[in-house]
This record gives sequence, C-alpha cells and structure tokens, in this order.
Amino acid sequence: MESKVALVVGASSGIGRAVAERFAAEGANVAVGSRSQSRVGRTAEEIRDGGDAAVAVECDLGSQSSVDAAVERTKAEFGEVDVVFNSAGAMTRGPITETDESDMERVLDVNLLGPMRLAKAALPELAETDGTLVNVSSEAGERGIENLPAYCASKGGLNTLTKQLAVEFGPRGVTVNAIAPGTTKTAINEEVREEDPEWVDERREAIPIGRLNEPEDVAELAVYLASDGARTMNGAIVNIDGGTTAK
Repeated sequence: MESKVALVVGASSGIGRAVAERFAAEGANVAVGSRSQSRVGRTAEEIRDGGDAAVAVECDLGSQSSVDAAVERTKAEFGEVDVVFNSAGAMTRGPITETDESDMERVLDVNLLGPMRLAKAALPELAETDGTLVNVSSEAGERGIENLPAYCASKGGLNTLTKQLAVEFGPRGVTVNAIAPGTTKTAINEEVREEDPEWVDERREAIPIGRLNEPEDVAELAVYLASDGARTMNGAIVNIDGGTTAK
C-alpha cells in the first residue's frame, strides 16, 4: 500500500484502529476518522510517532455534511483518496418485542444509512483513482442470531448495498467489497465479554476453530482487499469467522 491514501472510519478503537495502524505500517498515508476527536487523535498521534503519516479527521456517519468534510479533508491533506475503509458500527441486544424504536433507528442509521452517506461522498473521489471501498459487515448479515434483530437486519442490508455499489461503480474503476467478521474482541461486545464469561465460552464453542477474532486478524484481510492484489475482487462479502457461517 506504499503511498496510497486511505480514509479509515471508525478508527478510534477495535477493528478500525487496527486497520489504520496496519495500513500505515504498509506505507499508506492514513486519515483516521471518528466522531470521537480525542480518541482518534491519539490513534493518529501514535501512528505518527511510529514514523508513518496520519491525520485525525472528524467523521460522524450520522451527518452527510460531516462525512463530506472528512473525505474533502483527506484529499486536501494527501492529494487524493485511494481507499475508504468503514468499520463504524452500533448494536443493541434483546428480542424484537423488547427493542425500542429509537434503538432500531440508531443501529440502522450507523450500520446502513451511515455507509450509504460515506459511499455517496467517497465514490466520486475513488472513481478518480481506480480506488476501493471496503465495508465491515458481520456474520450476522448472513444468518439469524438470537437477540440481535436490528443488527442482523442492518448488516444484511449492508451486504446488499455493497453488491449494488460494486455493480454500479465497477465500470468506473472502483471495487467495493465487505469483510464479514465473526465475533471479534472489540468495544461493541466488551461489556458482555467482561460480565458474562459463559457468553464467551458459548461463542468459542460455536466457532469451528474455537477462538474469537482479534482486531488484527481482520486488519490482515483489510490490507489485502485494499491492495492492488485484489483488483479483480468486486462485490464480495468475505467471511472471517472461524468457519461459523460454513456450518
């Protein structure tokens, strides 16, 4: 990824942070985007301390103007945009009968409408560089998971959106793919991991290889999808779930 310019959204922690760090280590100039300026600022600072190029940008997927500004800031800072990686996500747990409408709307806004806003802003720039857009979906986009109705619905929609954008923008030189991780050790499940060891054991037992993803595992795949080596991959939903969806 030497000299490529990458905007990584949702980079204040978890998968996004790991991807931003790995992109930088591979030679990319990285714009680290998040709603949390303090946390994302630390990520960018640590990347720069390691001798790599990074800048923190505010990027709230709930606001089209914020997303537009993040893409514009990335281009202004580094001259172009080659890669956009979106890992922002939200989740609410509980049966559909006990899920408030406000929680449904929040999850759908972050996980589905947010990627649409980002695509709207980023794809014209990526068409100028034969670039690539990578979304972070989930195994929940392909199967039903108990107590995750809004999350499953949002990720299923994101998978279809990824395919639609791949069809529409492939002829313009842009590739659009999604990574679909299984359970990964991130902030979105940190509370349940710490408070419910049985949940962790159950998740491990459900995974054929018997272990949860680390964010760095997903970052390895992200580097490939963002590289020229994946130039013919388009419209793919790539599972990295230890074999869970293979069952």
